[in-house]
Amino acid sequence: MKNDIDSILDSMFRGGRLHFRQDSGLKHARPAPPPPPQTSRAGDPPNPPQPPQRTQPAPSPDNPMPSLSRQLDAALQSQQQASKALSGAEAISDGLSRSVQESIERLAQEARADMAGLSRQLEEDGIDTQAHSQNSGPPADLDKAFETARKEAAGQVLGQDGFLDALTLAYKRPFVAGAPGDKPLCRAAVLGAPGTGRRSALTAMTASLGRQGVLKSPKTVRIDLSAYNAPGMEKLFVQDLYSALKSGGAALVFQGHEKCHASVLGMVASLFCQGEVALPGRYVAQKGILADIGTALAPGAVSTLSAGGKYLFLVAGPSQAALGDAFGAPFLAALDDLLYTEPFTQESLEKIAAQALKDLCTRAQKQLGLTLSYGPPEAAALAKAYTPSQGAGAIGAEAQRLYTALSEEKLRKSIQGPWQGQVVARPEGLGAAYTYQTATGQVRPAGSHGQEAQQAALEKVKGELRDIVGLQPVKDYILSLEDNFKIQQLRKARGLKADSPSMHMIFTGNPGTGKTTVARLVSRYLKAIGLLSGGQLVEVTRADLVGQYVGHTAPLTQKAIQAALGGVLFIDEAYSLYRGRDDSFGLEAIDALVKGMEDHRESLVVILAGYSREMEEFLTANSGLRSRFPHIIEFPDYSPEELWRITESIVASKGYRLDPACQEPLTAYFAQVQGDGGRSQGNGRMARNKVEQAVIACSRRNVQTPEEARDLELLLPEDFGL
Repeated sequence: MKNDIDSILDSMFRGGRLHFRQDSGLKHARPAPPPPPQTSRAGDPPNPPQPPQRTQPAPSPDNPMPSLSRQLDAALQSQQQASKALSGAEAISDGLSRSVQESIERLAQEARADMAGLSRQLEEDGIDTQAHSQNSGPPADLDKAFETARKEAAGQVLGQDGFLDALTLAYKRPFVAGAPGDKPLCRAAVLGAPGTGRRSALTAMTASLGRQGVLKSPKTVRIDLSAYNAPGMEKLFVQDLYSALKSGGAALVFQGHEKCHASVLGMVASLFCQGEVALPGRYVAQKGILADIGTALAPGAVSTLSAGGKYLFLVAGPSQAALGDAFGAPFLAALDDLLYTEPFTQESLEKIAAQALKDLCTRAQKQLGLTLSYGPPEAAALAKAYTPSQGAGAIGAEAQRLYTALSEEKLRKSIQGPWQGQVVARPEGLGAAYTYQTATGQVRPAGSHGQEAQQAALEKVKGELRDIVGLQPVKDYILSLEDNFKIQQLRKARGLKADSPSMHMIFTGNPGTGKTTVARLVSRYLKAIGLLSGGQLVEVTRADLVGQYVGHTAPLTQKAIQAALGGVLFIDEAYSLYRGRDDSFGLEAIDALVKGMEDHRESLVVILAGYSREMEEFLTANSGLRSRFPHIIEFPDYSPEELWRITESIVASKGYRLDPACQEPLTAYFAQVQGDGGRSQGNGRMARNKVEQAVIACSRRNVQTPEEARDLELLLPEDFGL
């Protein structure tokens, strides 16, 4: 209040003068003092008119009274004005004080309302605002609520009636049998093939029960365990698990355990078996995150994370034995339920396809103004899009491709107003025929832009590989990798067992035979056929992998491997890593390389290059090294004719041209050099060096030639020293 009064006084007495304004809205302003009473005589009217003011005589030295009278009147008038101003100031102060108090009360009421609204919103989002509240809500009319949830889930997951019945019982069991507040409400593994609706059913069931108030939250939180695929990722998993537990989700769904590191798998098993995870250090909760405090002592330190009141689900493949191998028998024994999705029958696939076409027609009518129709043959044709690897999602993807084609047709043909169409089954897939006004048209889904770009990239790489001079056995072998990869992908799509082919390679041969050039093309080629996600080429040598002191080599090698994940790690002159049994640093780099290749066998391709004899000795450095490289490719020396073609290519790239008379002596020269033997003879590097010498000789010759006779682009036989 002191600050408010100071502000009022400062505003009233600006510049040393009193400032105030009349305010007719002030209710507590003090009235001005009444004028002095007048003496009344008998017979006067009640309110006699005021007599006119008398004119005071002019002051004079002998008579000073008129001047004193005027000064007295002025002083009285000033006193009255000051009194009025003070009364007005007090009234303003009282009014502002009440206004400030009312504003404070109004803000407090608004803050309380906002907090109440925030609490309601947090409860709707499933965030627990109480210390020990659970996800389970009031058990009113449970049977009806679970029946409704079962129907809603069945509307999204078709052909899995038995699985949905078992899933409904798993959700309902805690409400019938009860569950301790500090334990999970349910611990279950959901087994089945990809695309059979495992995750969709969990999401739909949780959402329905949450909307009906059976669970406090309709949200399902997913944790992808494949993200924790390396040692030392326990702390990252703890952070993510804490966020998931505090997000308010009623159900936690774990997936991708096949690629998860064993240290994190143990923490997941503990969460399912004991209902909690022991943290790998000292943590405190700060601002919604879990902070690692090391060895510091702090109040409120957290030592475990509890999944009390949560539904825990692990989504896995169809094999229970594989699940037991990953987590162990105690994990399976601790589960409350083992839920299985069944393979789709043809009838269920056609129902899924019919539902997808129905959704397509509804969407086309709403978004495109297209009245679309279909029949049972079209549903049967769409059902053929199903593949065991993609599951029922392939059916929805095919329907989406048709919708995209229809929207493109409307856009490109500027179709306005209503139009009619019919889904048509073709051997290559679904299409549509339509009528707009008096015109008719056909729509056929095109390949995605990504597929087109991938195919264009593949053709470009193949063209560059074919343009390489010589090395025909090498090129044939590399191009055959595409055939094997395609067949394995086709087997996988048909539900057959498919092996991911190992693409690690060793390029051996004399220097200058194109090993580095081919390695760079191989990285792009493997990406274009779909085997690599990144396709980058990371080139390293011994200096990049071997450290300068004990304990430095392994981190350097692991850093190079991490940089190449999704692409190709190319080690040129790889034999330099091994300099005998006494080279402990080199052996450490080789051991780290072998371990990295095994840990990342599906996301890394390693190519080693070196001389044939040295590489044979290098492969003996580690007993598991040779077995990691199924492809050992020998690069032969170039023939004299191939060296001539290489020379032509190098000359053209430098902006010169060869005199036809150069071919015969150059070919003979290459044949002679190759006949002399030696590993450095008869390769492309020799041809490049010869061209560079000829360019210098051509410049020297042209300087000595008259200007009108110079040809700055022509290389003659004498420029090659022939």
